Amino acid sequence: MSIRKVVTEKNEIKWHVRIRTNGRGSTRLNRVFDKKIEAEAFLKAFHKAQLEHAELPVTVKKLSERTLKEEADYWLEFAKVEHSPGHVKRMLSIYNQIIPKFGAMTLDKITFKFLNDFKREEQERGLANSTINRNIQIFTTVLNHSFRHKRISVNPAAGIPQLKAKPPEVKFWEKSEAISFLKFTDGRYPKGSNRRWVFVVYLTALNTGLRAGEIWGLNPSDISTDTNTIIIRRQFNLAQQAMTSTKGNANRVVPCNRELKSELNDLISRRNIDSKETIFMNESRLPIDHNNFIKRFFDIDLEDWIKETSNRPIRFHDLRHTATTLLISEGVDLKTVKEICGHSKIETTMLYAHLVGRSIENVARSFSISFNKEEGFPEST
Repeated sequence: MSIRKVVTEKNEIKWHVRIRTNGRGSTRLNRVFDKKIEAEAFLKAFHKAQLEHAELPVTVKKLSERTLKEEADYWLEFAKVEHSPGHVKRMLSIYNQIIPKFGAMTLDKITFKFLNDFKREEQERGLANSTINRNIQIFTTVLNHSFRHKRISVNPAAGIPQLKAKPPEVKFWEKSEAISFLKFTDGRYPKGSNRRWVFVVYLTALNTGLRAGEIWGLNPSDISTDTNTIIIRRQFNLAQQAMTSTKGNANRVVPCNRELKSELNDLISRRNIDSKETIFMNESRLPIDHNNFIKRFFDIDLEDWIKETSNRPIRFHDLRHTATTLLISEGVDLKTVKEICGHSKIETTMLYAHLVGRSIENVARSFSISFNKEEGFPEST
């Protein structure tokens, strides 16, 4: 096994890891990483898994003696303890689609060819590559688990490549749409009302670009008393019903303009929120359940606003996309936008710059100011 530095045609540096899964003649795994430290971490984890596998009591059976359902059920018992409820719920959804059809198959039938044929059939059904990858995950997750726990001596799913998935479409509002929505919800939840906090959520999302969990994790101590900023220290993890570190595990600072700061402080004062409570909380003074909140967003506020204005629907998470694109369109440099939004890579931020560019190009097609030469005015250039 080795780590090899490779320079791509685009002059990018990549780190390739090549590993035999079970010694000479076994399946070779190939992995590519952007950073050497990531490649080294993968190797370290691989070594650890091999040691754990060697130390486990031997319960090995032939692949022909175990069914996919048998191994999937064995994995589920561990998953309920080792993984978050959200992850288990997602995997159960895939389990319920795959196991009724393939559960009776013995593992010797789940070959590289079988999985590739499965991918092709799913593509012919018109499924997106990202959906097919998730469906394949039940095979790889279950078999990886069985191999680690020494129930099988060979992992037939080792090294199965994923299909290249298209990045999800990023939607966002133009500035006029964002302002229109805030005006609408400002009227629906007027200042001083018990539901004013709903408007403040929208105002926060559109002015800071925070992720939903980060909004639900805000508490009074995060709002700077000296500057117009908010420190993002945590997020509320709905699946775990607990506060966790932000994505990337690092605190960051986001802008908080005077209007937003005033609204947040009014909310804190009016509801007598202390430093250990979240700014946005339900009647039991617990953090907001995001699933319940987005029902309000979609079914009440967004739907009524669209009926009134004929503007475009978007997801709640797209409020973050809107804030990001507006920061760029207002001339904020990409490095600053990256820090505000908490992107791990500048390439993610640059995606929004391309979106803003397309938006500007669309304006150029439909918007033109010119002068009539016949009336003696110069033509614009």
